[in-house]
Amino acid sequence: MRGGRSDGRPSFISSTTRVNARVRIRVVLLSWLRRFALPCFVLGVMGCESGETPLEPPDAVEGALAATVERYDFAFDLTTGEASSRLWLDVEAGARGCVSLPARAVVTDARWDGAPAEGFRVADGRLEVCGVAPVEGPLWLDSRLRVPEATVPYTQVGFSRRLDAQGRPFTYLLGWLESCDLFGPCDTAPGRLAHFTFDITHSPDEVVLCPGSLSRRDETHTRCELLGTRAPTYSAFMVASHPAWERTRLVDTDVGRVELYEPPGGLLGPAIDAGTVAEFLAWMTARFGPLPYGPELRVASGRTDWLGMEHPANIVLRDDLPWMGGPYANVTMHTLMHEIVHQWAGDRTTLASAADYPWKEAVAEYLTYVFEDEHRNEEAAVTLAYWDRLARTASYHLRPSDSPAPPFLSFVNDIYGTGPMILLVQLESLLGREQVLAGLQAFLAEPGVRSIEDLRHALEGASGRDLRRYFDTWVDGEGEPDWPYLQVEWSQDELLTLTVTQRTASGKVYPCAVELELQGAAPEERRRVTVSYGLEPESATAGLTVEGLPWKVQQVAVDPRNRLVNRRSLGLAREPAPQRWRL
Repeated sequence: MRGGRSDGRPSFISSTTRVNARVRIRVVLLSWLRRFALPCFVLGVMGCESGETPLEPPDAVEGALAATVERYDFAFDLTTGEASSRLWLDVEAGARGCVSLPARAVVTDARWDGAPAEGFRVADGRLEVCGVAPVEGPLWLDSRLRVPEATVPYTQVGFSRRLDAQGRPFTYLLGWLESCDLFGPCDTAPGRLAHFTFDITHSPDEVVLCPGSLSRRDETHTRCELLGTRAPTYSAFMVASHPAWERTRLVDTDVGRVELYEPPGGLLGPAIDAGTVAEFLAWMTARFGPLPYGPELRVASGRTDWLGMEHPANIVLRDDLPWMGGPYANVTMHTLMHEIVHQWAGDRTTLASAADYPWKEAVAEYLTYVFEDEHRNEEAAVTLAYWDRLARTASYHLRPSDSPAPPFLSFVNDIYGTGPMILLVQLESLLGREQVLAGLQAFLAEPGVRSIEDLRHALEGASGRDLRRYFDTWVDGEGEPDWPYLQVEWSQDELLTLTVTQRTASGKVYPCAVELELQGAAPEERRRVTVSYGLEPESATAGLTVEGLPWKVQQVAVDPRNRLVNRRSLGLAREPAPQRWRL
């Protein structure tokens, strides 16, 4: 997912908070701001009160059954919002007890293996259904609900219809981190991978997209099947439609096909360089294997809050992306490539927890940047400058130990600068780009669940270096980060002697390599050198001697290419803005 507002600052959403239904109306917003969690839907606001009295489990049914959801069959009517779901659960054969899953209070008609449940209730944001598990085969858990047209505050998560510039509705059913229970009983843990099918009922004039392979059974029914590579619930629960979408083939190569769904006269088509998309797909698949969800990738335009969002075999892009300036040299292409990376990094290989959100976005940003650096001329420099601008004012560490935990919305706003810079770009200077890419190949080699700690192990395995000190100082911490201010002193006779000192409030010394640009009186008098503290620095001071410099150094610029998170705003010394800083 790549978030953004018109001012170029990222805009993101949080994961679902489980709070007692009796106090949701009073505390939902406060709880959301305090915890790593998406706000729950407030029952009174959503009109979700059920008229039925929940059934208590009979006394004869005791004990909780351990259950894993292997598959979700989701049917949804885009016109009425009526939904039904069938969950295929792996449980102990013949066991008697209750299955408990996150669910909204609107869930009705819960059925156990096709028959009325011995008992069920919805309380405190969970559905509890009781019975006897079948002796053979999976347990089927069925239920119904009506999904209201409403979204979680400050996000587009939920069910919405938004009018485009021509007054036509873009319809979007959108789940995200720990929010799939908006649409029925669901295991909301970010690391749960499952299979999915979608049966969507819609009006005859609607063009509908959903994850997996796509087929239109008739004028009013569309089906999608995601039965090969598993996907996480946070991105797989998605249905999007528009009455005027027209399909255009952008790419048709051996590594994949890319289809654009956009109304006539849309902005995305003219702004997307199909040749670059094909080249990027070839670049990605050569390193990380085939597209995870089949050879067809669908890209759709929509009236969305953020720049783009990844779904298995689908990408939704903001319909006015080409009109947006600021963050990147080419916002449309950067966002599209970023979301393509998420097919591997985020969808096929997903988060161990909501706190691992930084690695997913860092990997998508970094791989897009590397391709820009190798194939898109000056675009990479603008990307680095944008990240550096965000990172210098970050309020939280990538793995914060604050108690209470920082507001998730604020936290994810920070990581789009610090994430790619700290987790990957800075390590290029210490390990080498090839080692970093090799680490990512190992990290994303198999479907599954990964954490930030898993990323560290993958990078250590690829480089043969111990990164614990690096992660301890750059990644972990409490409170506002104390990024180093780098002060440079020099003397020049026959040799130029450079001394770099890290200035921090805490006295912490950061492993890093510092690039310096030596500047003389004439424009052509420029040379770049690097002072490295290494991965185990013993002192806040590092030095370098430069031989054979035929001109007098007038000024030294620190980090001229924006490859290191450091503060420039302490007022200890004046540095010129990098020439490529064009934001």
